Amino acid sequence: MKIYIASSEKYLGKIKEDIYIRDTYRSKGFPCEISTLDDIAKISKPSDVVILKSVWGYHLHHREFLKNISVLKKKNIKLINDYQFIFWNIDKYKYLSELKHINAVPTALLNFKNTETASEIRNIILLANKKLNTDILVIKPCISESGYLTFKYDKTKDNKATIALLKKNKQVNFVAQPYRPDILTGELSAVIINGIPLYGVKRFPGIFSEKLDPKYVRFNSLPGGIRQEVDILKIFLLKKFGTFPNICRVDFLKISNIGYEISEVEVIDPDLFFRHIPGRMREKVTSMIYKTFIV
Repeated sequence: MKIYIASSEKYLGKIKEDIYIRDTYRSKGFPCEISTLDDIAKISKPSDVVILKSVWGYHLHHREFLKNISVLKKKNIKLINDYQFIFWNIDKYKYLSELKHINAVPTALLNFKNTETASEIRNIILLANKKLNTDILVIKPCISESGYLTFKYDKTKDNKATIALLKKNKQVNFVAQPYRPDILTGELSAVIINGIPLYGVKRFPGIFSEKLDPKYVRFNSLPGGIRQEVDILKIFLLKKFGTFPNICRVDFLKISNIGYEISEVEVIDPDLFFRHIPGRMREKVTSMIYKTFIV
């Protein structure tokens, strides 16, 4: 058995989290390499394990990404996370729509494919404003990450530049979500390994504000509302898939004084923020993942 940590060409061997995981498994006597998903799809064997880790940028070539995932599945290679979670998680609109019974961010689909004018695009967005009952939206692709083509759209302001970019990229499916001002003070994330919530991270996305370093938070120190939503999400995942993802990060935003809502569930390539959490927790995470593929 060989363990592959899947990365992208741009970040190959440059991410400290990848390097830490590789060196940990090598110390346990396992052959372990950081490689691109393209190469792994070609050279891996049925006895191997592939951990999706820093495949950042997959959204720009998502068809090729899914093709490589399908190749691994046909070769019966163990994938972390499992294939069913990857296919489910890739489209934000689809998976967030399934979480409506949980306190997830309200999301509307925006389809600009048949539009020709800026006015038509603006009218589609105004319908989303009405549906989501807000003047200010966040607009982003259904398949995206790291702030790619993400816009803050205030219907009371001039949005010519945003409209022009949406028109230029009208073949992309977008979603609209209510803008939450609390994004400026950061998000709280919960990291769940094999269904066990281990720790939290205070995150500062830096899309609409200056980016700050994340901060480690003990899971029991997260707000009760977040811990409750994590329990509800676990029930949903177990009911839908019959098991939990091996690696999962759930991001939360505060809604003024009302509570917290899920903004993202990340199971494709979750950053676990090893560089900001205690060493004992890094060891625990890698050990728990390791146990899933030695059974």
